[in-house]
Amino acid sequence: TAERLRRGGYTRERARFTSRDGVILAADLFLPAGASRASFDDDDGDGDDGDGASGSRVGDGDDAPGPRTIVADPAFRDGAPHAMVTCHAHPKFGGHPDMMHRLCAHVASSGCAVVNLHLRGAGASGGRGSWRGTGGEVDDARAAIDFAIARLRAGTVHLMGYSFGATVLGAAIDHAPQVATYAAIAYPLGTHHAWSKGLFGFGAKLLMRAHCAPLRASATPKLFVIGTRDCFTKASTLERFAHGCAGGADANAFVELADADHFGFVASPWSGRVCDAVRGFIADARSRSRHPGGMPRASSVRDGGAGPVG
Repeated sequence: TAERLRRGGYTRERARFTSRDGVILAADLFLPAGASRASFDDDDGDGDDGDGASGSRVGDGDDAPGPRTIVADPAFRDGAPHAMVTCHAHPKFGGHPDMMHRLCAHVASSGCAVVNLHLRGAGASGGRGSWRGTGGEVDDARAAIDFAIARLRAGTVHLMGYSFGATVLGAAIDHAPQVATYAAIAYPLGTHHAWSKGLFGFGAKLLMRAHCAPLRASATPKLFVIGTRDCFTKASTLERFAHGCAGGADANAFVELADADHFGFVASPWSGRVCDAVRGFIADARSRSRHPGGMPRASSVRDGGAGPVG
């Protein structure tokens, strides 16, 4: 059944779907305010889904209706339903889907539905996770993208992953043509030298690079956000990686936030600044797609808005 919690600009529900190998996955749906009532068509038209909550139950049944577009932010205002798939940090190191809730709330309150994936072995999902994200986690991400397209009727899908979740979503970036943008928060690329970021950096290099190749090869516009105090990855290393991806600096953006560390992006005030950067990046990517060659290239930004430096 749907679990509805109202938080001002959004509502939250629980959905379930199946990964390719049969593992039952869970996701938190963060829907823009009014989506449960005004934005979803009701099966019987009476506005009652039978469990005491208004609107239709997303995730229950194969004929779940899709949303009529209700948007606020210019990044999502183009007449087609937008959805964002988000993914949390590594479950074996304390990552949990709940850590993404503040980010999801920001996005949903801006008018974009969010599918906050519970990776296998985490949260309310079944199965067992792997250390390097090679045990089915990428299929979990693909299933979440399929859910956003089929069940939320999303014509445009955005991906936003935090730490390990960014690596998993990066491997699924070209799963569907509806995927329009990708945002990585604190991508744990690691370092080449143990002395650069210590054991954290060297360990990230060993564990977190299984999915770099598809991300690097994808032409989908990408945003990478990192803090100056990140304990896993040097900002300069991630910036080179970002601009070395397909599309280069013309399509991919890099943002470095002063005094932010690896773990703080899911809490205030960094969560709001990250979401501002993501919304701005999505709006810019849409503008560039509509006016190829007529827009300035994506840039590097330091200190959360100090201006382009690349």
